[in-house]
Amino acid sequence: MKIKDIIEHRLKIMFGDSSFHIIAIAITGSNAYGMQTKDSDLDIIGIFLPPVEYILGVKQIEQVIINKNIDGFEGTMFSFSKWYNLLIKQNPNILELLWHEEHNYIYKDNKYFNWLLENRKELLSKQLKHSYSGYAYRQMQKLKSLNEKVNQNKKRLEEFEKFGYSVKNASHAFRLLNMCLDGLIEGEIKVMRPEKQFLRAIREGKYTYDEISKMAYDKMKLIDEAYIRSNLKNKINMEFANNLHLKILKDYIGIN
Repeated sequence: MKIKDIIEHRLKIMFGDSSFHIIAIAITGSNAYGMQTKDSDLDIIGIFLPPVEYILGVKQIEQVIINKNIDGFEGTMFSFSKWYNLLIKQNPNILELLWHEEHNYIYKDNKYFNWLLENRKELLSKQLKHSYSGYAYRQMQKLKSLNEKVNQNKKRLEEFEKFGYSVKNASHAFRLLNMCLDGLIEGEIKVMRPEKQFLRAIREGKYTYDEISKMAYDKMKLIDEAYIRSNLKNKINMEFANNLHLKILKDYIGIN
């Protein structure tokens, strides 16, 4: 079965005969950033409009988890309102769905997703500095941590013991920092990373922990400077954002 078919099947199990609408599905993670290795999993992210009783609040649904062991790939399908609220908060993983390379989209409808794409720059603000750098900071905090996830993964544990820090966390920290800098300077999110060779070099352990720490500190200083100079709005215009949110929901359930 194709990825979209598998996801539709999962949603049909969730909602039975009730109608739902898939807005978009995209490949995310390392394959989208250009950082994939032969061991990389296939990750997806997507959004859907649930049946009307969920939109009206009679029932609740935020997301549907796609399980690698069951479906052969993994990821999350977000209900539209849950995804949109995270978008307003400039959540990195959520923002990316509007900025992928064309070939990374598995499916996108020709109506609601187009409305979102047409307005994606209006849904971007300087707040991305705090979300992206915050995620990057948490990755940096994990560099020297032998957490449970590392202990359970033989390859990750071998890398940690070889290099003295988590090279995977380091590569993702720099990806996030660079995406943050691009967003502040250029006003757009570049999912496929132009510096992917550098990120792969980090992943291969070609830099010491001290070199990584110094480069991260320097990058964060550049981000602070870019934040001051950025032409992005300080915050998203919430009246505009709420109207777009409502427009999509009302159109879907047939309210004028």
